Amino acid sequence: MTAKKNYQQPFYTIRFKSQHCGYRLAVNGCVIEDDRIGEQSAMEYPINHWLKSGENTIDIYHLNINTPFGKKGLLTDGCLNLELCVRENDSHEVTVLSTTEYNGAKLNIDENRANYDDIDALRSTIETSTQPTQFDVIDDQVILSDQGAFIIGDYQVKKGITKALQITQKLTLPAPFPLWRFFEADDLPYHNDLSDDEWKATRQMMIDEVYQPIWQALHDDDAQAIKDLFAGRGKELDQAFYKKNGQDVYEMVVHLRGIINDDDLSSVRELDFDYCDVAVAFNHKLSWLHNWKLSLSSKLAFDHLGADIETRIPVMFARFDGKWEIVR
Repeated sequence: MTAKKNYQQPFYTIRFKSQHCGYRLAVNGCVIEDDRIGEQSAMEYPINHWLKSGENTIDIYHLNINTPFGKKGLLTDGCLNLELCVRENDSHEVTVLSTTEYNGAKLNIDENRANYDDIDALRSTIETSTQPTQFDVIDDQVILSDQGAFIIGDYQVKKGITKALQITQKLTLPAPFPLWRFFEADDLPYHNDLSDDEWKATRQMMIDEVYQPIWQALHDDDAQAIKDLFAGRGKELDQAFYKKNGQDVYEMVVHLRGIINDDDLSSVRELDFDYCDVAVAFNHKLSWLHNWKLSLSSKLAFDHLGADIETRIPVMFARFDGKWEIVR
């Protein structure tokens, strides 16, 4: 039997466990999870639709959370574990490509805050993580090779954009899908780089050009309009997860119309943008509107009848030559 080298249809995921840590997890600058509280959690995320063939970046942006002293900071009992995994799309045999292990007990704490000038202490928080290496995967086994398709890079640790610890690792990964469009989208400025007038204008433009058409299609239960709006996104997700052409957007239309016609839900909530902010991904490519302090929340939602809960529809947008498109 011929040995199987690497993967024909790689299915990449991130397994993530944490406790007593606030964080934002990003792949190539795209935020895929956010925890501002630091509760114990364990999740797994598919990430093919955030990756590109070649060099990729995984960032853990720590968020300062409430310490026992009533101040914001990093906790010395905070810990997390991240595993980058891959399997063949039609297989259950999983290979762990790299592991990031963070241990807050290694921090140099100065007046209840991490000392970001002490790089040795920052690096010691991840000293048990995977070290730089290069390899192939043959019959689901990691085989070291100077010419291997997988390259696990070194870590960088520093005080990051979130004013807390940032852990960054670059990884070279083979992938058969094309470069996703959002990588070549227009650059978008962060909220803090906009004047108040520019921020208000940006938010209004997104309301008019992006959210209102989606809201109207949902309100009207217009299957064709929903299909047209999500067509580009669906095409890329078909490619990312090896689906038949048109399958993802078909599933999206069925899912959304199921929500629209659910007797336990009210009609799509009226758009209320008085208490929302413009979010921009760390790569300056993706944007969306969210409720204050809930950076991954969506402004498109249905209320449940008889219960104080809601069903939200997450969407992210990119701009190409000044025109907004749904990309995720």
